Amino acid sequence: MKKIVAFLFFAGLFPLTFGQDCKFYYPAFENAQLEYKTFDKKNKLSGSSIQRIKEIKRGPGSIAATIEAESFDNKGVSQGKIEMTARCEKGVFYVDMKSYMNAQSMESYKDMEMSMEGGTLEMPSKLTVGDVLKPGEMKMSFSSGGMTLMTMAISISNRKVEAIEDITTDAGTFSCYKISYDATTKMGITVSSKGVEYYNDDIGMVKSEAFDKKGELLSTTVLSALKK
Repeated sequence: MKKIVAFLFFAGLFPLTFGQDCKFYYPAFENAQLEYKTFDKKNKLSGSSIQRIKEIKRGPGSIAATIEAESFDNKGVSQGKIEMTARCEKGVFYVDMKSYMNAQSMESYKDMEMSMEGGTLEMPSKLTVGDVLKPGEMKMSFSSGGMTLMTMAISISNRKVEAIEDITTDAGTFSCYKISYDATTKMGITVSSKGVEYYNDDIGMVKSEAFDKKGELLSTTVLSALKK
């Protein structure tokens, strides 16, 4: 359960202006890679991830991507892969909320049948300090032989653009929008957490932080490299 919380909002987001009013928060070319490192509350490396753009599709006023995300432990051993989608239409970016589960969790259920309700989160092309962003919710059921073995629900709420701050990582220094949110994960038990994400207009997500419901830091994820 802690790993699920730690990897919430692990998706790296990289904006591209598409048309006149649409930013696509991923690299808009195939085989681009975003690399991230995750640190625990004691600032020790706990894992990393690589997101690769597998496919890009463009249409009139829209763009969509298929992304493969692979996570690794602190020794660089693969913990599994997940595939997710993202798209931008009419000035609104939509990301697959499967990205908020870590690949190791998804790998554990790869031999089961999965059904999903909801599962997208929106982000507008133009952000302004003080903006309140739309919430998102995803419900997943895993079954085998017609019998439901596990259910999971993830909800993201109270998303707000808090400020503009400079953030420095191994990938550089970036002026970022600071976005806060609340997260709830239900899987047998309910786990509540809080988070902060930092987005740059030209890079996307540069840094994210996950906190428990009391505000204690759980993990930090930072952009470590971008390969085109």
